[in-house]
Amino acid sequence: MKPLEEPLESLRRLLQEARPKIDRPIEIILIGGAAALLSEAINRITEDIDVLASTKTVSILQKAGALRFPIQPVADSFLCLHPDYRSACKYVRELSFPPKIRVYRLSPLDLVISKLSRFQQVDVEDIEAILRKDKIDRKTLVRRYATARAYYTNPKDTDFNLRLLIRKVYGEEFDPEKDLPKPRGKA
Repeated sequence: MKPLEEPLESLRRLLQEARPKIDRPIEIILIGGAAALLSEAINRITEDIDVLASTKTVSILQKAGALRFPIQPVADSFLCLHPDYRSACKYVRELSFPPKIRVYRLSPLDLVISKLSRFQQVDVEDIEAILRKDKIDRKTLVRRYATARAYYTNPKDTDFNLRLLIRKVYGEEFDPEKDLPKPRGKA
């Protein structure tokens, strides 16, 4: 069994059981380790499934009895995310139950940027693996990050984390004060 099969199967079962109790369409976005594992960039064990969901969706999942382990809701305000992250998400057919439940995962680039918010050792390892697998170059990463940070509540921390990451992964120095391009609206 792959490391993620058990939690994803639990998530699928919870959503399937909740489907008859859900009265309007909801959207769930997988983030964190689950999204990274689904992108097949990494191969590690995760026990929980971090999801980005609106307050309404969380309430609907609670009422339907689906908001329990392994599902861990995370507010988007806790993550550094590009304002257009939803349009770059990838649909996860095997976990969705259309038309009521649609499950997506963050794009690899947005996942990397979101992991700069917490930046623990496991996040650094995930980021490195994603950057390698998806061949994300420094320019692409920095350009998307510049816009994401403009919408984030704590850019000083993520700037520092990006500085460390660029030094480690790309072997280059990076100074957010000088090297960040101007944010690009919702591009």
